[in-house]
Order: sequence, then structure tokens, then C-alpha cells
Amino acid sequence: MKYKTIVVEKVDGVAIITLNRPEKLNAVNMEMRLEFLKALDELEIDDEVRVVIVTGAGRAFCAGADISTFEADPKKIRRNLVNLKREPQRILGFEKPIIGAINGVAAGEGSQWLLQFDLMVASDKAAISWPATSLGMSCPYGSIRLASEV
Repeated sequence: MKYKTIVVEKVDGVAIITLNRPEKLNAVNMEMRLEFLKALDELEIDDEVRVVIVTGAGRAFCAGADISTFEADPKKIRRNLVNLKREPQRILGFEKPIIGAINGVAAGEGSQWLLQFDLMVASDKAAISWPATSLGMSCPYGSIRLASEV
């Protein structure tokens, strides 16, 4: 399937999902979130795929949520929260290994995804951060509970 915000390639049993909004440092908007979840659904039932690698295009893995796309409409906010809640559950419940290939900045939602993946491999250009904690907030997207599983 063709996507707008991600690229999915399959080679020798390995699926590579590349977050593909390099001009925004691969910040996650709702379209990317939904495409990422759809790709996971498709790859999970693909018998030829044994492992999934997630990386980012350009100089970032993922700079977090794209706050320029946040909605003010309460109905849209609720709908977005349902997808935000589904995201960590879907990644954690994925039946094949997911490897995060960190090629640059991983912040906010991007760093949360890394906690949910089975394995992380970081380049020497990787920089991982949780900006919410510097504001006195807990890590969003449900990942705070993962600390007890480590």
C-alpha cells in the first residue's frame, strides 16, 4: 500500500518503516499516526515479514508530535485521543519484533515509541529526550507504565 507520510519496504523478511516528513523532523501528525498503525496491521499478518525496523528520513528519527496540527475542536480532540490511546497498545501487542533504528533526534512521542519497541539501535547522531518532563509533566502516550516492566 502507498502512504503519504511513511515509506514501507520489504526485503528478505525484514520490513522497514521510514517516517517520511523530514522537513518537520518526522513529527507525528494524525495522518502519520494512522498510517503507521495501518502499516503495523498489514505487516503483522504478512507471513513473509519476520521483523520490523522503524527509522526516520533525513536527520531525525522523530521529533515528537506535530503541535502545529493540534485541534481546538473538542470532538476532534476526543477522536485524536482515542488514536493516541490505541498507539502504545498496538505497538506493545505487535506479534513480531520491532526495532527502532535511531538516526537522529527522538523526542516526545518519538522517544515514547522507542520505549515500546523491542530493541533500539542508535547511531552516533542519536539524541533522545522527553521534553514533557522538563515541564513537570509525566511522559505522555501511556509509556510511563513501562518503567515497572523493565
